This record gives sequence, structure tokens and C-alpha cells, in this order.
Amino acid sequence: MKALKILGVIVLIIVALVLIIPLFLANNVVVKHSQLIKAKPVTIFHQVNALENWDAWSPFDDDPGMTVSYEGKQSGVGAQMLWTGNESGSLTIEESIPYKSIKTNIKYGQDGLTNGYWEFDETPEGVIVTWTVDASGLSYPLERSLGLAMEIMMKPMLEKGLNDLKSLVEAKPTPPKVRIIKTKAQTALVIYDSTTIDGIGDLLGKNYKKLMRYVSRKKIPMTGQPFAVYHNWDPEGIIHISAGIPVDHVPEKLKKSITVLELPAGKAVFAKHFGSYDTGDTHWAIDTYLKDFNLETKDFIWEVYVTGPSTEADTAKWETDIYYPLK
Repeated sequence: MKALKILGVIVLIIVALVLIIPLFLANNVVVKHSQLIKAKPVTIFHQVNALENWDAWSPFDDDPGMTVSYEGKQSGVGAQMLWTGNESGSLTIEESIPYKSIKTNIKYGQDGLTNGYWEFDETPEGVIVTWTVDASGLSYPLERSLGLAMEIMMKPMLEKGLNDLKSLVEAKPTPPKVRIIKTKAQTALVIYDSTTIDGIGDLLGKNYKKLMRYVSRKKIPMTGQPFAVYHNWDPEGIIHISAGIPVDHVPEKLKKSITVLELPAGKAVFAKHFGSYDTGDTHWAIDTYLKDFNLETKDFIWEVYVTGPSTEADTAKWETDIYYPLK
């Protein structure tokens, strides 16, 4: 009898602890971890904002029986990842501020609901990435008790995920810096012409020589570097290009093949390209920026050839400035 009484007291104590301790526990659990990543915010942001990229670094895909699918948009608000396995659930991007922050909504089981928050804070040393998981509305007493275990388990998982994300993005090439600038109006003399993609170099070289000879003969001062306006881009067809030189003034009479063009004042998305005249990667970076910020451009762009083979032997030091004027 004495043993049964002792056992009964122990059971009562355990029950009391199970019921009483959760009274003092919060109905939500917040777990966060931060990691310094030496990469550009745009590179890190896109690894999180495009859910299919999670497969390369996420710590939550260790269930060999898990099947993952995607719905909605490929990235940004509305993108959704669904999974089935030992447990089923979904993750949806609810908010997305380019290169700054992301909010996700995670549903699991019948009633489980967790929010995820990502912050990307740029510093001189790199980007401090903070990943926060917030499980709210925990019921009394069981879920509140499990919240303690969740906090213990989640911390190392967030740490692993950020470490894997760090290794992934730090191995990627550094993208060009893309930003919005204000441009000043420039008066230029141009030769409008057209060619296929393979003939761009020869076409520009030929027309720059004509322009240089003309301004030299007319003693017209140049006010900037040679540029090319691309009025369209058709890699499989004909590309229309104006080769131009900014000038101090326009003569009263112009040669028949030469016309006047005014590069516009206003806002433009801008990036510097260093290297050969294969500027495709920089144009892709600008295109990504335009899509991220939902920006509309005018129907032409221009490149300014700041440094090239006539002044610099080292191809890596050639500079091409690229402008996409905004509407």
C-alpha cells in the first residue's frame, strides 16, 4: 500500500507539472539565427525568393520519402512549395521586398501554422542574413510543452541551413552592381544602321571612323565617349543601332548619313560592365533588377564604351557603361 501511495504521489506530481508548467509558457515560439555571408544581397535574395532553389541548401529535406512540388509563381509573392511524406505541408511566400526581406507562411498537418522571416542587411563586411521561425497560437498544454522541444531542435537546423546557403552563394560569381541613376541630356551626332548580331563589331567600328573623321574635319569638340543606341534586340534577325559621339555643338549642315540624336535626361537603370564586349551577363543582371522591382523601360537602351582596345591592352579593364532609360 505504501508503494502505491508513493507511486500515486509521483503520478500526481508529473500531471501537475505537465499542466502547471505550460501555464507559464508563451503561446508562441520564436527561433532565429544570423549568419554573415560574403556575397551581394541580390544573389542571396534569389536563393530564398525562388523556392526551387531551396533544394540546394534547405535543412528540411532529410526525409527520403518526401515528394516536393511547386505551384503558383516561380518566385516572389504567391510562390508555393508543397510536400508529402511522413508529414504533409506547404510553404508560401507572402511578402517579398527585393534584396531586403521575405516573409513565408508554413502550414503542416491539419492545423499547424508557422511564419518564417528573412532579413538581408548589407554591411561593409558582407550581408547579415537573419532567418526567423515564429510558431504562434500554441494550444495549452501539449503544444506549449512541445514548443520547448521545438526551440531546441530548430536552432541547429536554422544554423545548418544558413551555413549551406553561405557555402552556395559565396562560390558564385559576383554580379555587377545595378542601380537607378539620373542621366543628363546629351547632344550627339549619330549614324543609324542595321546588322545581324555577328556584324555589330564591324558595323560600329566602320561608323565610328566616319563620325571621328567628320567631327575632326569640322573641328567639333567631343563631350563624351562613343556610344551605341540599340533600338531593338533580335539575336536571330536584324538589329537596328545608332553609333554616336556626344558633341559640343551641331553644325548648320550635316553630312547626309549623319543625324542628330539627344540622349535623354531622366532616370535610368545603370550598370558598369568590365571585360570584353560580351556584355550579356550584365544585361541579364539588369533584366533581373527590372523584374524584381517591376520597372518599365523605354523602347531603346544605350552602351557607352568608356575604355576599349584603343586605350587599354588588358581586356579585363575595358569598361562599358549600360543604360536602360525608365518610362
